[in-house]
Amino acid sequence: MGTNEVNSEKSVDPLARDNKIVFVCEKALAAGQVANRAAVLATGLTAKAPEIVGPDIQTENKVPIPGITKIPITMLTTNGTVTLAELYQKAYNANCKTLIYLSRAQGQRSYKEYSDSIQCQSNQFDDIDAILLYGPKKQINKLTGSLPLLR
Repeated sequence: MGTNEVNSEKSVDPLARDNKIVFVCEKALAAGQVANRAAVLATGLTAKAPEIVGPDIQTENKVPIPGITKIPITMLTTNGTVTLAELYQKAYNANCKTLIYLSRAQGQRSYKEYSDSIQCQSNQFDDIDAILLYGPKKQINKLTGSLPLLR
C-alpha cells in the first residue's frame, strides 16, 4: 500500500467509513423534481442526524464556509425490481434512518395540509417518489445494491 493510500485511509471520517447515505427516486421524475426532493430530504436528514454535517471551515483570510455532509450521498433511481414503498418498509424494519417524499407534497399549499394528509393514514404509502436512507454501509448496500445510479 502506497503512502497516499495510507494517508487517505487515515483521513476518512469513521462516520463515512462505516455509514452510507443513499437517495433513490422514481425514474420518471424530471430533473427539477429530483433536485427538489433531494434537497428536501437531505435537509430533513441533517435535522435527524446532525452528526453528518462537518464543522465550519475558515479560509486563509478567515471567511467562514459552512460545513457540508461528511458522508457522500449516492444518487440512485428505481429499476422495476423493488418499489419505493417496499424499500421504505424494508429500510424502516431494518432501523435505518428513512426519510420519504410523498408525491402529494407537490400539490399541498402548506405543511399543515401535507401533515393532515399523512396523519389519517397508516405507514403504507403508495405515493412515495423519493427516499433517503442513512445507516450502516452493509445494511444500506443490502437494501439498494441492485439499483442503478441516477443519470
